[in-house]
Amino acid sequence: MAASLSWSGEAGPGVIWPRPLAPGARIGLIAPAHKFDPADLARGADVLRSWGLEVVIPRGLTRCQAYLAGDDRHRLGLLAGLMEDKTVDGLLAVRGGYGCQRLLPRLAGLWAGWPSKPIYGFSDLTALHLDRFRVARVVGFHCPMLLSLGRADPRERADRLSQADLKKALLTADRAGSWTLADRDILRPGRAVGPLLGGNLTLVAALAASANRPDFRGAILMLEDVDELPYRLDRLLVTLRQSPIWAEAAGLVFGRFTRCGSGTEVGRLLREAAADFPGRPVLRNAPFSHSRRNRLFPLGAMAMLEA
Repeated sequence: MAASLSWSGEAGPGVIWPRPLAPGARIGLIAPAHKFDPADLARGADVLRSWGLEVVIPRGLTRCQAYLAGDDRHRLGLLAGLMEDKTVDGLLAVRGGYGCQRLLPRLAGLWAGWPSKPIYGFSDLTALHLDRFRVARVVGFHCPMLLSLGRADPRERADRLSQADLKKALLTADRAGSWTLADRDILRPGRAVGPLLGGNLTLVAALAASANRPDFRGAILMLEDVDELPYRLDRLLVTLRQSPIWAEAAGLVFGRFTRCGSGTEVGRLLREAAADFPGRPVLRNAPFSHSRRNRLFPLGAMAMLEA
């Protein structure tokens, strides 16, 4: 038995694929969440420049307020400025952490009026990707962020693959992608076709209880997380299992759960969740996570899951 997840680059009705960037395109850096060390900025920016892109660093990007990269008004203002700047072609997050969910009430009235520029990022960026897709139906890219690029080790195969995915998504019109998983990673067999939605488990669980909950009907639900103790991971999974999202999804794909307890503990929780997902396929150990193994996938793109 084998398992695969694949997407052809086709979009469902009303879904918008952002255009890829061209060599020399301008990519703006956003920090809608946690603060960061300015010293880490240069290394990641150099990687982007080596790919032939011009990096736009807005004034005030390194601002701090407690654990955030500036207050809500400041972080939203930098995002809005880059979205409205006609010379900026795409946006890449510096890092995640926490803070994006705070912006959603103000963003709800802005997404539809903004151009469909690509946004790249993961972790806390899950909130922005899902909210934008909910309001404006624009595909977002779950992928490594600027700090990840700066810390990547070219000797590590996982880093090379993750960077290659991002470079391809940035600079080529080839939207297709696929992953093959081992038979031991099949928690429930089956087949599903639907849009890829989800990302970070903590953010998906938080949105499940909010007015900003996306429509997951028929979706392939993608989930990963980091630094959650086993009992907290249990609570997050139970929160989803008791939400409408669980009944709406057509398939379920678990990525890696980094520093969330032993493999035995995490495996038990994922098997328990799969048992509560009857009649639909469930995979685990897909190559997206908060570790080096973080392959890109397009949130909102139509995909096929076969197990």
